[in-house]
Amino acid sequence: MTAGEVAVVDGVAPVVADLASRLVPGCDPAVVGAVLAAATAGCGGARLRDGRRASVLTRSGMPFEASVTGGDGRPAAALRYVVEPASSLPFFGPRLAAQRAVVEQLAGWLPAGAGPELADFVATAIPDPPAVPARTRFALFIGVVHEDDAPREPAWLKVYANVAGDRGALDRLAARWSGFGRLPAALPGGVDLVPRFAAIELAASGERRAKLYLRPPAGRPVALGALLPAGLPPELAGWAGDDTVGSRSFVCAAAADGADPALSIYLPARDLGLDPAGLAALVAGLARRCHGGTAAVDALTAAAVPWEVTALGVSGGGRKLNVYAAPGPYA
Repeated sequence: MTAGEVAVVDGVAPVVADLASRLVPGCDPAVVGAVLAAATAGCGGARLRDGRRASVLTRSGMPFEASVTGGDGRPAAALRYVVEPASSLPFFGPRLAAQRAVVEQLAGWLPAGAGPELADFVATAIPDPPAVPARTRFALFIGVVHEDDAPREPAWLKVYANVAGDRGALDRLAARWSGFGRLPAALPGGVDLVPRFAAIELAASGERRAKLYLRPPAGRPVALGALLPAGLPPELAGWAGDDTVGSRSFVCAAAADGADPALSIYLPARDLGLDPAGLAALVAGLARRCHGGTAAVDALTAAAVPWEVTALGVSGGGRKLNVYAAPGPYA
């Protein structure tokens, strides 16, 4: 690693350790640290011409985002984060190759078979890497979840792959994994959404989830009510005056093995039209209803100072809430 990369990992590691102690005290700290070190290989270093870090994962260009989740009145006891390893490499092909090596290493923490399946997912989603323009800045993201029920391994590994502009990607994925074939059933008719990336999630228990993330076309926002037929969370009703999902927000269709697909909405903080105090109030109100209190969000924000809340995710008719945070623009 370069000095810049070490600084990024060193800055994240204390936050992850603190979150782990608060959210998953039963997990082995050495395992949490080792998995984090493997996941963040090659993070940091490179910057764009305007001085921002080169990752496309977060608004600030930092290649790391942590989150807490929960629903139906209780928080989930889970440590969750997403990284963009090898974000310091400027060209798509070498970056993808380095990221695939990270996926292979992380898969070694899961039962046998996870490595080939994750490699197959990447090859199916991105079958011809040389055909992708070299300056494309997003290849893969990697997600990690730790839970007390799996104290010596990740409870889940997630791999997100760029499928933007590839009209055949979902068909190829559906031919290999039935979950992807069920995802279109979750999307409301008459709503124009464009696939941006797909994800597969594998659990230490053997469970599996398929996900597809879509955005409205630029300049053509979609009403939230069209995507959440069970109704908006009251805290979101009327936000920023229009209740629409803009071109920077995501709609996620997800299907677990043997389950019906479901929708969630990912709303970036910059689309919510709120100042920091307003955003904090919104998050607290949503957490009190969806999580039964603010303990999980408080753990995230306490551990993440001086980070910023980057996004909200709502699903289940507004019953479930995810809150995301990352180092801010000046980190």
